[in-house]
Amino acid sequence: MKILMLTWEYPPRVVGGIARVVYDLSRTLHKDGHDVTVITYREGDAPYFEDDKGVKVYRVDNYMINPNNFIDWILQLNFNMIAKANEIMLKEGNFDVIHAHDWLVAYSAKTLKNSYNIPIVATIHATESGRNSGIHDEQQRYINDTEWMLTYEAAEVIVNSNYMKNELQRLFGLPYDKINVVPNGVNLNLFNGIERDYNFRRKYAMDNEKIILFMGRLVYEKGIQHLIAAMPKILNGYHDAKLIVCGKGGMEQELRQEVNNLGLGNKVYFAGYMNGKDVQRMYKAADIAVFPSTYEPFRNSSSRSNAFRKTYCSIRYRWA
Repeated sequence: MKILMLTWEYPPRVVGGIARVVYDLSRTLHKDGHDVTVITYREGDAPYFEDDKGVKVYRVDNYMINPNNFIDWILQLNFNMIAKANEIMLKEGNFDVIHAHDWLVAYSAKTLKNSYNIPIVATIHATESGRNSGIHDEQQRYINDTEWMLTYEAAEVIVNSNYMKNELQRLFGLPYDKINVVPNGVNLNLFNGIERDYNFRRKYAMDNEKIILFMGRLVYEKGIQHLIAAMPKILNGYHDAKLIVCGKGGMEQELRQEVNNLGLGNKVYFAGYMNGKDVQRMYKAADIAVFPSTYEPFRNSSSRSNAFRKTYCSIRYRWA
């Protein structure tokens, strides 16, 4: 099959989990004999075209004019993705299927579907309602409605858990048999041959300190605020504990201020964004990894009211 992947992130641009899913999925589909083309946003000095081990990756700029807001930015990006898809199809012929990843590419997917009669498969990685524990303002409503539109236009919808399947049916009223559960794959060989690097570990903690690792975006739904709030109680029982925060996001300054307010400057270290081998080294260096998310599509959600208690108890149980 000739497959067109539409995504707003693809390595080296990594905003969240979509980039990694599309990267691994595209390469695996190519290995299975399919012709895979990715159209994505170009960031920094990434090439406009790249043959990524058989996967054809086209990157587009956004408009030179500044948008009024994030929604306008997304619409402008979709216009450019449509233009690039048209250019590719004039040279190489039509695609058999469009695989759209989340609402961010809904408009380009819908336009190409209607223009060329190409079916859409849509993967919904998360929902606006889930991220925000409901819909609370007009921008969230707009994104929620765009998610509905993409699932309506798609011939098939993919989610990564039964929890998400139930959430989409509840939010959008989709037929149950239209939603397909395909769990995210895990590369079991990723850490083969990776040993604990003590010199790397000493950049972040002393040898006697036990590393609590958080790795993810610094946004509300990832729950890092609950882990930081739990640190004083953790330190009462485990004086040598140290929290290493790996990632970036809009809450970073707020979280840093909270660390200072709690007097934890020497017990919480913001390591910034990590990729490649440093991710593997950090997981090997850690004594425990904690993911206190208030919303994660690939597992059952926990209530925010219990997040503090569960964060502390999970660490206490692990080290007891």
